Parts: sequence; C-alpha cells; structure tokens
Amino acid sequence: MSGGLVAALIGLAVIDSLNLSTIAVVILILLTVQRPVPTGWVYAAGAAVAFFGLTMLVYFGASFAGTLVDDLAAWMRRIIFLGFGVMFLVFGVRRFRTRERRGYPLLRWVNPGTAFPLGVVATVADLPNAFPMFFAVERLIDAEVSAPTAVAALAGYTVIYAVPTVIALVLGILFKDRPRERFREVYARLTTGEVRASRKMAALHFALAAGCFAVALFFI
Repeated sequence: MSGGLVAALIGLAVIDSLNLSTIAVVILILLTVQRPVPTGWVYAAGAAVAFFGLTMLVYFGASFAGTLVDDLAAWMRRIIFLGFGVMFLVFGVRRFRTRERRGYPLLRWVNPGTAFPLGVVATVADLPNAFPMFFAVERLIDAEVSAPTAVAALAGYTVIYAVPTVIALVLGILFKDRPRERFREVYARLTTGEVRASRKMAALHFALAAGCFAVALFFI
C-alpha cells in the first residue's frame, strides 16, 4: 500500500475511534457496575470483535459487488449526508422547547458474563455512525489492494478504533477513584438539568441540515 493510502486509513480510523456512544457505555460501566474493570474489558472486546466482523462483511460484500462498488460508494455518501441532514433537522425542532436531560443507567444484568454480547449489540446498532469505515473500505477496493493486505489493514483500523475505549479503561484501572470522580462530573453534567430552548441554536441546526441536504442532492 502507498503512504498516502496508509495515512488516509489512519485518519479515518482516528475519526471513527471518537465514537461517543461506545465511550459513554464504558464510562457508565466504570461508574455503575459492581465489577467495572473485568466488565469494561469484556465489553471492549465484544465491541472490537463486532466492529472487525462488520468491516470484513462490508469489505468482502463490496468486493463481491464488483462493478457496483462505484455506484455503492456514491449512494453511501448520499445516504450519510441525508442522514446527517435529518439528524440536524430533528435537533433543530427540539431546540424550540426546553426539555429535561435524560440519564442512561445500566441495568443490573451488566456484568462480565453479559458484557461481550452487549458490546456486540451496541456496535452493530451504532453501524450507521461508522461512516469513516465505509470510506476506508472504498479506498482499499479502489487501490486494488490484495485481500490479505486489506484484512491486515482493517485489523489495524480496528485497533485504532478501540484506542479511546482502552485509554478510558486504563485510566480507570491506574488511577481508580480519581478518573471515576471526573467521569461522574462529566456524566452528571451531560445527563442532568435541562436543555433550554434556543431559536439561535435551532436556526444553526436548520442551516447545517440544509447544507447536508444540498451536498447530498447537488454535489455528489
């Protein structure tokens, strides 16, 4: 693989790794379960295995599609921008009224025995947000990289994807209560109180939605 392709894959993996939903679940595990360390590691393993499995499914599925890849990539971009447009549109409508923030406490059944399937299900459910991975697969196919090399590259991509989750877990293990207190502060700030109505923020979201729709319809 060329240096440019490697750099592009690393950049996409870094963007993909900033997955707030996965990191949020890890923080919740550190804060709420009785055995946070083993549960966190098992959850992270489930998420990583599921993510790598999805990359393999997308890669070999796209490779099998053959001549459909170019059209698939274009439609993929359109769907992504349309999805972001709908998301910003919903956010804009919601900013017209004040609402209470909601917390997301984990259920009591989350433990080392159930964390792996939880990680798998959470990762599969979050697939629409993994759009950088689709671009990475597209780059590998366009570069006509051999299958073994592509598999190795996507394995490395998965490792980078897991780094923020691993960092959160390592901090929780090394510093014990100190990062957990910080996590509690962040979690409380994000899940308590209320989101006040704001016409300015609603207008900003509507503008972002319009931009996404314009890109999807006229520039792809």
